Amino acid sequence: MLGWKLKFIGRRPEYEEVRDFILSKMPRGSVAAEIGVDQGNFSARILEIAKPTRLYLIDPWLTSEDASSARRSGNSPETDFQKVKQQFSEELRQGSVIIMRESSAAAVARLADSSLDWVYIDGDHQYEAVKHDLEHFFSKVKPGGFIVCDDYHYAGHWDDGVTKAVDEFMMRGLVKKIFQRRSQFVMRKR
Repeated sequence: MLGWKLKFIGRRPEYEEVRDFILSKMPRGSVAAEIGVDQGNFSARILEIAKPTRLYLIDPWLTSEDASSARRSGNSPETDFQKVKQQFSEELRQGSVIIMRESSAAAVARLADSSLDWVYIDGDHQYEAVKHDLEHFFSKVKPGGFIVCDDYHYAGHWDDGVTKAVDEFMMRGLVKKIFQRRSQFVMRKR
């Protein structure tokens, strides 16, 4: 646990450096899920650094006008989805990547309890959505597994929904805070 805390003492690391560090701490050969895939750039980092044997990519790639305007890439959701399918075509063929083009609420129902070693939550940042992801994906993570949330302590247009949901979830005593840095929050399931 000490290695988590000492890595960045005395300096402010870049956002991507912190995310890569977290990935380096995830168990190799694990089963993982990423909620909120967008163009798949972080998905590629997960495969490269954490090296899971199976990675579930969960994103609805919504086509409504409202969802399109919120996409980070500026592309249409369909363009982003096709990019992800192309980028991971070999992993999809091998079965090491599974794309779940649906909401996290729908996807969680198709995963078995205690089937994930860790989950990275970076989907809908509204309070109710993050609360739902934390509550429902908690049962999918094995005891001792990790739940990682992006955009903690970053208010954004979602009115700090991530921070509110994570803080509330932590109060339940089901997880232990392991690490927090540059909007990344890592919990370990008890």
